Amino acid sequence: MIKTNRVDDLLADLREPDRIHVLSRLGEGAVGLVDRVFDKRLGRIVARKTLRAELLEDEPSVRNFVNEAKILGQLDHGSVIPIFDTYVNEQGEPVYTMPEIAGQSLARAIKMDRVTGAATPLALHRSLRIIGQICGAMAHAHDRGVIHLDLKPENMIVLEHDRVVLVDWGAARLFAADRSRSRVERAPKLARYIRVEEDDDLLVGTPRFMSPEQTIARRSELGPESDIFSLGVIFYQMLTGRLPFRETDVEEVMREVRESVPPEPRMIDRGIHRRLSDIVMRMLEKQEWDRYPNMEAVLSDLDAFRSTAAEFPVLEFGAGEVVFSEGDDGDYAGVIVSGEVEIWTEADGDRRVLGRVFEGEAVGELALLRDASRSASATALTSTAMRVISAPALMSEVEKLSPWVLAILSGVVERFIDRSDRLVELLRRSDDE
Repeated sequence: MIKTNRVDDLLADLREPDRIHVLSRLGEGAVGLVDRVFDKRLGRIVARKTLRAELLEDEPSVRNFVNEAKILGQLDHGSVIPIFDTYVNEQGEPVYTMPEIAGQSLARAIKMDRVTGAATPLALHRSLRIIGQICGAMAHAHDRGVIHLDLKPENMIVLEHDRVVLVDWGAARLFAADRSRSRVERAPKLARYIRVEEDDDLLVGTPRFMSPEQTIARRSELGPESDIFSLGVIFYQMLTGRLPFRETDVEEVMREVRESVPPEPRMIDRGIHRRLSDIVMRMLEKQEWDRYPNMEAVLSDLDAFRSTAAEFPVLEFGAGEVVFSEGDDGDYAGVIVSGEVEIWTEADGDRRVLGRVFEGEAVGELALLRDASRSASATALTSTAMRVISAPALMSEVEKLSPWVLAILSGVVERFIDRSDRLVELLRRSDDE
């Protein structure tokens, strides 16, 4: 008897009837409430999403809530919010629990204006890190037969060290149920629990981030290509600081999504690499078959971009700040992304201005090309951003050229350096005279 009582004591927490203790409200949406709660049975704090009580008799709302829980149950990826448990509580409300995550939405990270969509571009390495994680998460979801259909900055939570978690899968659909059911193929009777019912005529998503087909097609006609387009819109915004489709009226923005071709990112910011701009524009092709065939292909091009040293960092200088000094090692050059730089030299205390470099122009390239120390100094005249190209990065790019093109460019560079040396010598003679 004593042993039995001891066993009962050990199992008491798991039988706890009043399982959930609400700590605070984390957020409210049109469909659900999210609370920070303590799970007494497991002794941990979790986030709990509950369908609003007033929607318990609304079939579409209940269906979408149940679908979201079931779809999350099919996914297992570090950048997808995992689901812990789902059940109907004592009040008859469907709920599911998930980890409590501490971070900010990507919308906040890029300071996105809710009305215009204007944002502050992130540093390139951060944008690539974030987009790469989202591509990986969606590649996993698509492989499991799931499409998100509401990718937008508000649904992406940026944690420490730019780790990203995708949330809010309420608009998602199981476009290839067989991929999920195959995981329980040895127990076919269980496959029915993976079934997701949905309203085929339901239009879901956020207009500015929808694919062209998403604005007119039935849900059953949508596939992974729709998510690729939506992620292209986000990538465009992160790089340029603006959305590719800028109308504010819902109907007008959907028409724009279907019919208008936005300017290439590199036309908005000359500092954006052509290959990166091309990746974004391919993601934004109007026809599904003209886009990338899958998220793995997007990832492959992004990885190729990074591995070819095209991910040049950007340095920022305040007005009056020295960019480099005469006599420094010439182990890098730069391209002015924004601002203005003055090139000058000094001899016997006299300062001589050689010229100015503006947005889109190169600075410090001679020292890099001839592998020599700087023959002049550079100072930022205004707040300036400069994309840096190191010697190894330049060599990585040069090695991809055909020998014939390389021979032509080498000849041009040699003549350019020779004429530059003559110009410097003439300037020095004029100073001596």
